[in-house]
Amino acid sequence: MPCEALCSTNFPWTMECWATATGGMNMTITGTGTPIPVEDQPAGDDLDWAIRDYIHTYAFWRGRRKAMERFGVSRHTLWRFLDLGHMGRALPRAVLDTVGDSIEVIDAATWAIGAMERMNASFERSAGNRRPAGPALRRGQEDALLQLCAAPLTTVSELARFNREPPTTLRGRLERMTELGLADSVSHRLGALGPKPQRRYFPTEKGIHAAAALEPGINRFLAEQPVSRQWFRLLTERLDAVAVLYHVAALIADADPEGDPVRVDHHRQGPYDLLVTLSQGRSIGILRQGATLPSAHLRYRLRTIENLPVSQRPAVTLVITGSGQATRRAVRTLGHPVEHETIFAATEGEQLAGDHRAVAWQQCGHGMGMEVRVEPSLSLEHVVASTGWLVDRDARNRRDRTPPASRKPNPDPYSLYSSRRRADMPDPPEQVRDSLAALLTRAEKETLDLLAAWPLCTTDQLAGLMGGVTHRRVNQVLRSLGSRSLVNSENQRHVLADDGLRYLARRDRAAVRVALGRWSARRRQRGKGGAPVISGTSLRSLDLQLDHQDAINTLAAALSAEAAHSVDHHLMELLPTSRSSIGYRHQGADYVIHPDATFWLSYKGDWRPYFLEFERRAVTPRKVRARLKNYPRYFASGWAALDHAGQLPLVLFVFETHDAEESFLCAAGAHRLPICTSNLEMIADLGVLGEAWRWPPPNVSDRLPLHRLGDGYKNVPSRSRRFR
Repeated sequence: MPCEALCSTNFPWTMECWATATGGMNMTITGTGTPIPVEDQPAGDDLDWAIRDYIHTYAFWRGRRKAMERFGVSRHTLWRFLDLGHMGRALPRAVLDTVGDSIEVIDAATWAIGAMERMNASFERSAGNRRPAGPALRRGQEDALLQLCAAPLTTVSELARFNREPPTTLRGRLERMTELGLADSVSHRLGALGPKPQRRYFPTEKGIHAAAALEPGINRFLAEQPVSRQWFRLLTERLDAVAVLYHVAALIADADPEGDPVRVDHHRQGPYDLLVTLSQGRSIGILRQGATLPSAHLRYRLRTIENLPVSQRPAVTLVITGSGQATRRAVRTLGHPVEHETIFAATEGEQLAGDHRAVAWQQCGHGMGMEVRVEPSLSLEHVVASTGWLVDRDARNRRDRTPPASRKPNPDPYSLYSSRRRADMPDPPEQVRDSLAALLTRAEKETLDLLAAWPLCTTDQLAGLMGGVTHRRVNQVLRSLGSRSLVNSENQRHVLADDGLRYLARRDRAAVRVALGRWSARRRQRGKGGAPVISGTSLRSLDLQLDHQDAINTLAAALSAEAAHSVDHHLMELLPTSRSSIGYRHQGADYVIHPDATFWLSYKGDWRPYFLEFERRAVTPRKVRARLKNYPRYFASGWAALDHAGQLPLVLFVFETHDAEESFLCAAGAHRLPICTSNLEMIADLGVLGEAWRWPPPNVSDRLPLHRLGDGYKNVPSRSRRFR
């Protein structure tokens, strides 16, 4: 802060206060407030000396990390100057561009930094905010501690890739800090990142004080780093999502061609979840849609990005969705060729299954109202490589001639940490270990997701949805979840309790109140003397159609169990009707179809999409025509193949009895739609994957296995479904 600004603020500072703040420096102030060194101080005639003094002062008071970001140089360049005395070219150019080319201006800025920081330190010492730093640390351990405070709850591999350090070296430093009580770790289990648990490190209260001693005070450190009690509460609630975001950020670091350290920052609010800041003014914002985040909320967050000022928009936006259906909605929504050309969408499972070279991303901005084929064509390596070109193009449009090394990223990472928010000292070990994300096992988390997708299922159905496990295993998981009040069981049917809904909603940044309003199983009185009803509107609707929902759950469970025990079949993205709605446009009008379930199934590596419909009432000609009215429009529109990477989905109609199936086929008549039928009696005997399916007339009435139904249709090679 320049001295002129200090003198123009009209604070009631006395000369004694100035002497205390500046450490007893003998300075003379001119009428304009410009400091004049006395005779025993360097006159500042040498510009090189003034630049060196400014850089040393800034790094001493603000820390090396902020000095790197302030001057836009790498850690190695700053180390060569501070420790070896090599000036180079980047540092002088950065000082001249950011401070000024006058010796007097540079000297004034140097003096102002020391004055303000000494004053802040004096105020903090007088308030008793500074504590002993703890045991002495080596330079590498200090850097590791600061890095851990900047990105808590990361693994060794992720933190090493962020800061370009060998994992073995960083692991040794973290283990040493754990022995000193400065850091701690917790085992975290998440099926999306593999079957093995991951050890995630975080600073302790003692470590936060030690890191604050290296920076300008504990209060500012808590406000400027995600280590306060409030931040730890948010990060532990979202730990499953945070782990996925860290993994994607590590892949971005692997894909960065510059090879410089990257910075990661969490968003407390707003459309983005994580900000990845690269060198040369490049930045990437990540938006993740969890499984329980409704599609309307995803569209709202995507629209919010359009209303952000340019200074708050990253150079590139990555949208990570929970399913292919959600990716399709995101690509369709983001069609503006100017607003959305810097946005890329991908399915979470496809990216997590590979590295930064996996082809999992699709660029948005294809055009408004245009039919686009939803199929990934880019890897994260290509997306990150294009970030520099986009930043250069924006600089040319603004006629900004700032060198790439001196560019400031948008948005400013420090703007994510407001000094007006409350920042209390945390208790990291207690907060982390008491969080549900750390306590629950991988099977328990998968069970919660299954109950969120398929509520009101029985123990037999849940066993099938879990991959055909035994009843003993299902009851073991349900007892554990019930002891934590996450699951309710009534009349042999299982639903999520309110605490389970809160856990999933906070994990996915969904509105807790909306989730409870739709899916809460609590019962309430409807008027005086009325029978109690389920308070969740969506769950109540399913409960009123319990026979239909029970049949859908039975089919989904049988499909999951049979595919899990089959060597040739693999099942992915089995979605319920609440997540399977598909919008399309036909002859200038918009329509929506709502299958009871959708899924992708492979047979010996050949992936195909399927729709599942359970029908009990459409057995008369009038009802059959009304039931089938939507599908001819959908296939005639051409969107069916575009939505599924060039393949036509097969629609599977299932009926209660063989007679109901025959009545439907007779009423439907001859047609050329990709619709096949079966019934519960046949499926119970032969299985979902067995020879229980048939084509409608005039095709041969022989029953075929599920994987043989698509032989008559052109098979377009689809994207690789490589999921964990």
